[in-house]
Amino acid sequence: MNASVSEHSVRAIRDLPSLLQFLERDLLWKLPSNPTLEEATFEWSASELRLNEATQSKLGGGSILQLRPMTPDQPWGIFIVNFTDGQVYKTALRQVLRGLVPKRRRDSNLPAWRHENLLFICTTKEREFTFAHFRGEKPERAKLVRFSWSPDEPIRTLCEFNLPALRMPEDPSNRSEWIEGWTKAFDVEKVTEQFFNNYRIVFDHLQKLLYKQSKDKQWAHDYALQFLNRLMFLYFIQKKRWLGGDPRFVKSLWDAYRAHSKTKDSFFTEWLSVLFFEAFNERYQNRAEYQQRFPEQIRSALAQAPFLNGGLFAENKLDAAHSVQIPDSFFVELFDRFEGDSPGFFERYNFTIAEDTPLDLEVAVDPEMIGKVYESLVNITFEGITEEDLRGKAGIFYTPRIEIDLMCRLSLIDWLVNQLGEQHKNILRRAVFAYSPDEKREADDALLKQNLWENLNTALHSITVLDPACGSGSFLIGMLLVLDDLQARANNILGISETHYERRKRIIGQNLYGVDVMEWAVHVAELRLWLQLVIETELASAELKFRPLLPNLSFKVRRGDSLVQEVGGISFGLHREHLDISPALKGKLTALKGEKLKFFQGEYKQTERKRAEIEQQEMHIFSAILNEKIISLEKEIIKLTRKIEHPEAEQMELLETKKPGKQLQLDVEKWQQQKEELEAERERLANARAAMQSAKSVPFVWDIAFVEIFESEKEGFDIVIGNPPYVRQEMIADPALDPADFGGEKSERWKKKKAEYKAKLQRSVYEAYPKFFGYNRTKGTVAKKIDGKCDLYIFFYLHGLSLLNPKGSFCFITSNSWLDVGYGADLQEFLLKHCAIKYIIDNESKRSFAQADVNTVMCLFSAPVSHRHSERSEAERRISLLSDETVRSPLRGFAQGEKPHEARFVMFRVPFEYALSAVVFEEIDEAADRLRRPEFRVVAKKQEELLTEGLELTDDEEVHIAVGLPDWSSYTYAGDKWGGKYLRAPDIFYTILEKGKDKLVRLGDIAEVRRGFTTGANEFFYLDDKKIAEWGIEKEFLKPVLKTGKDSRTIIIEKKLLRTKLLLVQKEKRDLKGTNALKYIEWGEKNGFHKVRSVQGRQRWYDVGTKEPADAIMIRRIGERCPFFESNGVLEDCVLFGIILTEDIDKQLFLASLNATWTRLWIELMTRQLTGAQAVADTNVYVIKEVQILDPRTLSEIERQYLLSAYRNFRMKESQSVFVETGLDKSIAIRSQQPNPLPDRKALDDVVFDALGLTQAERKEVYWAVCELVQNRLRKAKSV
Repeated sequence: MNASVSEHSVRAIRDLPSLLQFLERDLLWKLPSNPTLEEATFEWSASELRLNEATQSKLGGGSILQLRPMTPDQPWGIFIVNFTDGQVYKTALRQVLRGLVPKRRRDSNLPAWRHENLLFICTTKEREFTFAHFRGEKPERAKLVRFSWSPDEPIRTLCEFNLPALRMPEDPSNRSEWIEGWTKAFDVEKVTEQFFNNYRIVFDHLQKLLYKQSKDKQWAHDYALQFLNRLMFLYFIQKKRWLGGDPRFVKSLWDAYRAHSKTKDSFFTEWLSVLFFEAFNERYQNRAEYQQRFPEQIRSALAQAPFLNGGLFAENKLDAAHSVQIPDSFFVELFDRFEGDSPGFFERYNFTIAEDTPLDLEVAVDPEMIGKVYESLVNITFEGITEEDLRGKAGIFYTPRIEIDLMCRLSLIDWLVNQLGEQHKNILRRAVFAYSPDEKREADDALLKQNLWENLNTALHSITVLDPACGSGSFLIGMLLVLDDLQARANNILGISETHYERRKRIIGQNLYGVDVMEWAVHVAELRLWLQLVIETELASAELKFRPLLPNLSFKVRRGDSLVQEVGGISFGLHREHLDISPALKGKLTALKGEKLKFFQGEYKQTERKRAEIEQQEMHIFSAILNEKIISLEKEIIKLTRKIEHPEAEQMELLETKKPGKQLQLDVEKWQQQKEELEAERERLANARAAMQSAKSVPFVWDIAFVEIFESEKEGFDIVIGNPPYVRQEMIADPALDPADFGGEKSERWKKKKAEYKAKLQRSVYEAYPKFFGYNRTKGTVAKKIDGKCDLYIFFYLHGLSLLNPKGSFCFITSNSWLDVGYGADLQEFLLKHCAIKYIIDNESKRSFAQADVNTVMCLFSAPVSHRHSERSEAERRISLLSDETVRSPLRGFAQGEKPHEARFVMFRVPFEYALSAVVFEEIDEAADRLRRPEFRVVAKKQEELLTEGLELTDDEEVHIAVGLPDWSSYTYAGDKWGGKYLRAPDIFYTILEKGKDKLVRLGDIAEVRRGFTTGANEFFYLDDKKIAEWGIEKEFLKPVLKTGKDSRTIIIEKKLLRTKLLLVQKEKRDLKGTNALKYIEWGEKNGFHKVRSVQGRQRWYDVGTKEPADAIMIRRIGERCPFFESNGVLEDCVLFGIILTEDIDKQLFLASLNATWTRLWIELMTRQLTGAQAVADTNVYVIKEVQILDPRTLSEIERQYLLSAYRNFRMKESQSVFVETGLDKSIAIRSQQPNPLPDRKALDDVVFDALGLTQAERKEVYWAVCELVQNRLRKAKSV
């Protein structure tokens, strides 16, 4: 590691000459001693760089300087860019970049550099110095990464991490090491990691101090978060010089306290509290005690402090719960000395207000980093960092900004197209995906020519965006930035005057909504939204005092359970039931919106009281809506009762021809069913009203919290977006409960609580979609139960879709497991029947969640089409909603004559930075069937075909479906392997399926697949030779067993080489008298093995049961090896699968087919991809049953002989990595090599390939495809 540079040396840098001296003296750059600019540099003119006038005006002299090369072979181009005013212009820097890379050289004789080999040293008139570097594969989408400092900013991190990495390398001739070494200076993650590691030490210390005072664990945790939230906000906004004009005001305040205070340990109670609760709330008065307490400069700063409001600095329940005493020693840790070294923790870092965009990063502490830190702080408990990853239990994983930005833009484009028309899709896409000034200018002009700006502006003003699991607000921030950019451009085109602050405040107030079950998450989301308001806000001192600077976000970002909407045991999942409400109620809704807006603007001084009043107002309006709905239902019930009692009169009234008695009876039965449904609905609404009225506090219920959204003309949100928690099914529990209060994670009481919550989750989706699940509300029965193994995010999908209005767009990033596992079938079927699947996007080059062993997909869907019902009468519409009928289906098209919708499965082969392009998605949308590009591949599939392929059909039913469009409801959807078949599958996969359609057979049709032995206590039942000899256990009680795939070197298992035997005793103890086996069993009982829970349920605890040896054995978790062992009479452990032939097929031919590389390709595609240290693919019994192998029965006699001969050689070989067997190097690009399989591998595969009719080129494709899939899996696991 490079040694730190001297802070004194960095502080001494005043101008360019002194900077050059620092580079020469401290970083050992090979420059002339005490160089002048003329000696060290030469000039590049604007014309040489092809700079436009706007860029020239921002540069000193309209040109830049290049540092003369320090060595003949120097890989870096080093440039000095002097900006004429107080900031570094990123757009200008990008234009300079374009003038230096090869494609843009005006004169081919001028030197050029790869963009990744350019270092920019930027200066401003404010004596701020910035080092900048571009990285990425393409200049047009290169990331600009920078770090900077100015005379009055903390530079500890700069001196420890950034600048030392830029020292001259010891061996300048090693170009690659030089490039790699200097690039480390711009490692954002390194700073993030250090900040987090130090922050959690501070947090843990404060939390323990507060707990010691209060003995209240929850309060200590929450107050520590709140206090550090407040303090960090000061570190961000002091950069604006709003606190006494001092960019380091917090440190100045502390120093003043140390110099003037006469009371120990009073910094928080007598100094910070005055700033927090008085100065920031416009309540500071220069009282006599303050004149004595504070020096003049502090009094002046307090008097001029901005009127923040917003709730962050309002005294709340946490402040009132306990008396807070924070000792001076803690503040010393923050400001003076941390971990025995100066300066203090907060004083080590440069804080920047600006949140990075996808293509611009700063190596500093920004608000996004706070989001990462807080989402990680769920790990911290009162004993410090626990071994159990509580964040993982909560399923919280931070989504990278690139993915967030892409999802925001895709969902916004989709929604805008729904509003403005499909014919404008490409022009809207280019406008939303415009990043550079040139791209924006071109797209904006195109919108102007189409006369779209007025309509676009109206749409942008009205949009409502929800993140139902908002965490620290990353998606809200992402959408804010995208909407703000478009709104600024719209204002410019339409001549609308609006400041940056006013525009962002309006967007937050009108367009963005968030919900999270964690209170800390809500507070951090608020913090980040507030900071976004003040980034570029330049207000005069008077303006800072005139009105509250921060809006109150209590009704924008709310705490609550997004999934279970129950009050007093009554479900409140009512937002699907829209009703045209009375004018009086509409007036109350309008008034409520006005009250919420005033609250948002900070017009009420008694914030807590007013918030309670508005919450009560929400409740009263919702209760009135329920009353109107109940009355409307009662009217419909009366009408139906009359029709049932007097059907002939109904017929006469409608002037219908008299119907036959049988038909009339059918009508009566239909009316009776409708009446029962309406009566059940009336009872449900009445119960909901009663439960709400008796509730002690205002619960979070969608219809109450956002009544103005669900009872508006839109009937729901426009966009639902987010990254819902990833919680495995066995960990699902009520997030409001603590397992410690119920006896701990393993207690029966906690298991019961988890089961109760899971039942509520299941009931909640049945309530949302009763027809789909066959749910009878009256009886509480359900025909189609949701899979009990589904993870929590499945419920977020179903509920999130129900929150949309009919023209809404849905975009989630989640685990990809639902694409391939059994529990994903419910979601697949729902999407196919009710939604348009726009995109399912994966990336084989990079994992999105580096912190989690989970691979992800982005999904863009339409709102469920069952919401599209506005053309029918109220009564028809109500019945339709109750029955969840599909009016128009994506299977048949949304309009008469429209072709069925095509789902698009997209696998990117490059990082998502290169997907941020309108052109890329235009190509994706135009793809027919399959399209491959170097950056991505796409498979387009009609949803009708996807549904058909996932149905559980007999041979006769397959023929019926092939003939015509079926009634889908009469078939069972069993699910399909979308991830394997459409995302990961290469072209050769489809080629083999087509060529081998009469020669392939499903493994489950010719063999049984089972899981191996579960002993319940391996340390007792598995014995090695030493233990067997020690006890003298008889051979009749010992069976050879394969514990892991590593235990057999060859395909055929050699019993004599196995180190482990299984104790297999199936006799009563009395029949074992005199045997050593009995002595061993008795020893086991003395040592408590018979009390192990997993063996207690057996009739004889030591009897693991009977199993005949399988024909083949395979490993469950596949790494680089995937052998199918010839069992040779050996049993298999539970980490392995046994395969037993059920058809009359030669065993060795069967094993040969299993061990073919084609079989490996199928398995790689259809198994769940795990990541982490092992980077394995996880199989299960059901997956292996679905494997399509070459059917040996289709081979000719000569082919059988060839295959037998090849297998008999192959079975004796050592099972090796797929890369070794195919002769391909996993460390380099697979397709840059020619496959060179080992002779025995080639001999076996050639027989299979011949039988399938593959060409030589296709055989290469098989080897390349398998190795690419494994290589990508390994690489993706390392991309953390």
